[in-house]
Amino acid sequence: MTTVKPPLFGGKTIEEWDLDWKAVEDGLRHYQPQLRRSFGLYRISWGRQIMAMGTGTDKDGGLAKRLSDFRRPSWSASNHYAGRLIRAHRCDLTVEVLIIGSDQRAREIAQQLKTPMIRRHKPVWTGSSAPYMHKG
Repeated sequence: MTTVKPPLFGGKTIEEWDLDWKAVEDGLRHYQPQLRRSFGLYRISWGRQIMAMGTGTDKDGGLAKRLSDFRRPSWSASNHYAGRLIRAHRCDLTVEVLIIGSDQRAREIAQQLKTPMIRRHKPVWTGSSAPYMHKG
């Protein structure tokens, strides 16, 4: 009998990565400079409901830049459904990050984890079930 092994992302299963989420104090209320050179995923919740997930893999800004996009009027955040809702409700939302690391390999692992994490958590505003909203 052959045992099917779960896929690994940077040597860890999705379940193992899922144990490493860390709360971001003050979430989207302030810029988070401590995340500037950190690559990984963000998870945004309203109460106990996960609303959105994505990656922060910008070479120069990492997770700090991505979260900052939701605080300011920017094309990056307002061009999609989740971004518009996050910006509109940013003071009511909590943020967690899954920091992978600070090098090119960490950026790659974060990108690989994005879709499986979205499938696992089914965020309300992110993914195939979220309504499409174009820039207009």
